[in-house]
Amino acid sequence: MNLMQKLQQAMPSHVVPYTREQMEQIHQQSVEQTSLAAYEHHQSCKVQAVLGRSGIGKKHLKCSFENYTTANQGQRQAFNVSRRWVSEFFDGMPKNFVFSGSTGTGKNHLACAMANALMARNKSVLVITVAELMLKIRDKYNKASTITEAQFMKYLAEVDLLVLDEVGVQRMNDHEAIMLNSIVDARYTNEKPTGILSNLNVNDLTQVLGERVIERLLESGEWVSFTWESYRRQARNIKGAD
Repeated sequence: MNLMQKLQQAMPSHVVPYTREQMEQIHQQSVEQTSLAAYEHHQSCKVQAVLGRSGIGKKHLKCSFENYTTANQGQRQAFNVSRRWVSEFFDGMPKNFVFSGSTGTGKNHLACAMANALMARNKSVLVITVAELMLKIRDKYNKASTITEAQFMKYLAEVDLLVLDEVGVQRMNDHEAIMLNSIVDARYTNEKPTGILSNLNVNDLTQVLGERVIERLLESGEWVSFTWESYRRQARNIKGAD
């Protein structure tokens, strides 16, 4: 009795082995899936190369939780929410967040501290202003562009953390509003977290983004208000007092 016969005897009667043709088909499907994954990874890397690794400016590359100053209860709360967000992300519970407050209150510092913590563990991040985002989307219509709009939008939908800065600084036209809706909706579907940095309150931000986007952002997210005085203004006041 050869090995094949022994295997057939040992195999339960209800189990039907694959034919050679079926095995070849399974192998071909595996090769195609591997090739597709490699192609998508290549496209993602190409988009990253065009954008830069994260979009985080040199000023914010050193931002961390360790060098964030907490001088009042509001700052301590924002700090705790941000640090907990990172822990929950790596526990498989990624959440959206909205940081709302005037300039100089530390929104970018904490958002970039979160982004830097993710990049330190090889997660992909993009921090970008709405104005720059729209410029890059429009640039994809240029024939000289090395990536298509579809490739760029796919990357935006799948990057591990997308932080949209200066939301509401400029009045968006209908096309820009539709694009932002599409991006947030795609990330919502992919269960990828989105961060929003804005100087608008909830009512004004809802007018800019629409109720549907706000509902999706806050369905599994948190709103943090940065209501204290600007760090830069405080520094000027201290310097003036001296």
